[in-house]
Amino acid sequence: MSGVKKFFQKLGSDTKKFFSKGGMADVGLRKFGKTLTKAGGFAQSIAPILSVVAPEIGLPLLAGGALAKTVGKTSQDIRRGAQRGRDIASKTSNISRAITSGIEAGRPSVGQLEQLNFA
Repeated sequence: MSGVKKFFQKLGSDTKKFFSKGGMADVGLRKFGKTLTKAGGFAQSIAPILSVVAPEIGLPLLAGGALAKTVGKTSQDIRRGAQRGRDIASKTSNISRAITSGIEAGRPSVGQLEQLNFA
C-alpha cells in the first residue's frame, strides 16, 4: 500500500473518530451549545426586569441573549449534521448547511431593526 493511500486512510479514520458520538467534536459542540442556549435564555428572561432599572443595559442584554441562543442552536445543528453524515463529503455538506442557516437565523429582519429606538 502506498504512503499516500495510508495517509488518507488514517486521515479518514481520525476524522470519523473526531466527529463520532463521544468524540472530541461531539462533546465540545454539545457542551458549548447547551451552555450558550441556557445563558441566552437566562439573559433574555432578566432583560425586561433590568430594562426597568437600567434601560441602556436591557436592550443589549436582550439582543445578546437572542444571539447566544442562536449560536447555541447552530452548534447543536452542526453536531447533528456531522453525526448524520456517512462520509466526509456528506458531513461537510451537513455542517455547511447548519452554519448557513445559523447565520441567517442570527440576522435581524428589517422590521425588527425599524422597531428599535436608539434615541
